[in-house]
Amino acid sequence: MKTEEKGHKQVKAFYNPPYLLLKQAVMIIVYAFIVRWHTRPFLHWLVQCRNLLHASAGLSQICCFGINPHVVWEVTGRCNLRCIHCHAFGGEQRYKELTTTEGKELIDRIAEMGIRTFVFSGGEPLLREDLFELIEHAKERGLTVFIATNGTLITRAVARELKRYDTGVVIGLDALNPEIHDRIRGVRGAYDAVIKGISNCMAENLYLHLNIVAARANINEIESIIDYGNKIGVYSYFIYRFVPAGRGKKLSNQELDNGELRRLLKLLLRKQREISGILIPVAAPEYWAYMLQSRGIRSGLIIALLGHLFGGCLAGRGMMYIKPNGDVWACPFIPVCMGNVRNEPAGIIWEHLQQRGSFNPGYACYACPYKPVCGGCKTRTTCMLQ
Repeated sequence: MKTEEKGHKQVKAFYNPPYLLLKQAVMIIVYAFIVRWHTRPFLHWLVQCRNLLHASAGLSQICCFGINPHVVWEVTGRCNLRCIHCHAFGGEQRYKELTTTEGKELIDRIAEMGIRTFVFSGGEPLLREDLFELIEHAKERGLTVFIATNGTLITRAVARELKRYDTGVVIGLDALNPEIHDRIRGVRGAYDAVIKGISNCMAENLYLHLNIVAARANINEIESIIDYGNKIGVYSYFIYRFVPAGRGKKLSNQELDNGELRRLLKLLLRKQREISGILIPVAAPEYWAYMLQSRGIRSGLIIALLGHLFGGCLAGRGMMYIKPNGDVWACPFIPVCMGNVRNEPAGIIWEHLQQRGSFNPGYACYACPYKPVCGGCKTRTTCMLQ
């Protein structure tokens, strides 16, 4: 890694402050105990220290969308696929995108704020010509970097470049049935291409994370995808509850109802016990309440204490989601602009987000004893647990 340039601040190393490492250790052990993670797969996951440190950079809580806090930047709206569920309308360029210079300035501001995890997303980030220049700049600032990609453009040469910059790779896989995956992704051959991309990542020993969007069209594929990931050595997973947003707005009939969501969370809790990877539901913060209910944990005091480790919904609390033109949202599924990094400092926008941390989902979270670990999904007006 290059040394600090032009007086720009680098983020703290993973071991600084030491108490954060201790909190992360407690968090992981408590999580494993509550979900009854089987000893052998848990230890197999735990001993992969390089991956563990990569995944937990700056982590203060495990939440919906994983790490609290972190930044996601849609570097481009362009995409080579036409996924039917895409909340970002990936395809053609629809924004006046941040330039390379603006992108580097954004990265500098995020580093100054002390946020350590930075995700380059899209669209398809690998279509942005300056992506690796931006990744290099983020690494120079000490950030832990991921790219969220559809995986189809990851050749062996691209995988080597990602390895060079120690970049974690987040790949979307929605079915092991090629026909279902291709139908969801909107392009014939997408399945074969993503499996090849995954293979190239594994060949370079990259940190690999799978994103799975759970809808009615592929609900029966979820367990098979998790088993596939476990077999090849996937370290972490996001299982998104499909939210009808963006291009997916026309597919409200694909959204899981409360009963289907409960069955999904039951499956995830069972699989978490068996596999050597960590499963994080997205847009389903009730998972954390469901997890505690499964162990009969109902004490308000214990739940409040566990709320310091597991935080439920991140909207307005621990995520800055930046669109290609610099607009900032609290969540990719809540299209409310909280500011624009072209017009005001990222730190000020972050403060605005924290002030709006009480986004109300519209149901009775205030009376729920599990509020500290859940908080309700801000995209819905019903609760899976009610």
